[in-house]
Amino acid sequence: MKLTGCGMATLFRLCLTVMALWVVLPQRASAAEAPADTAALTASKCFLEMPVDVLDILPRSARFDMLAYFEADSVYRARNAMEGESYLRQVAPEFLEVQVTDVSTLQIRVLPAKKGGASVMTVYTVGGSGQAKDSDVRFFSSALKELPRERFLKRPELKWFFSIPKGSVTTMKEIEQTVPFPTVEYSASASTTDLTAKLTVGEFMNQDDYNVIKLFEKPGISFVWDGSKYRLRK
Repeated sequence: MKLTGCGMATLFRLCLTVMALWVVLPQRASAAEAPADTAALTASKCFLEMPVDVLDILPRSARFDMLAYFEADSVYRARNAMEGESYLRQVAPEFLEVQVTDVSTLQIRVLPAKKGGASVMTVYTVGGSGQAKDSDVRFFSSALKELPRERFLKRPELKWFFSIPKGSVTTMKEIEQTVPFPTVEYSASASTTDLTAKLTVGEFMNQDDYNVIKLFEKPGISFVWDGSKYRLRK
């Protein structure tokens, strides 16, 4: 039977769907097997099943297509509710990054727990075109129920981002007065469970003021996952 161009496109889409089902939606464990908390959890599965408020501008059907094409070594640019395009930047078993809009990204990181099972972290970052990047970090159970952030990650203190030598004319108190509303960009990784953070206030501060504080500003700080929470790396 000879396939038309439309028929070939339909067949190709069907093949992508089958591949996505194989990779993204693993078979359900029976009641006699491991409970839900210890079942295999991937970043791709989280991307599909995330609560609506996490990815409200990107429908589930679009996410499914994005994963299917990515698995076939192709990048699918899905139309989102903002009339823009969303696409996957990186996909690994425990990590995924999606360009949600021109100025926003979402990272999903599966974090192994000490006693088995896993937690899920999302890092939603907005910024660009003159706007300082700022991230919102959230945590979820393996069933994707949101959990209190404070249980997993302490909000950073401004002083963590600076190293002021003893005897310096500039004091931490002066820096805090100069930066009343710090913006912070967080980044997760596919290769490690570490979480990095860097101050981004240079995008909106008075340049003369920033020239002073950047002399003491660290390139960034990092947090180490211990199986139950993130701790500041000393």
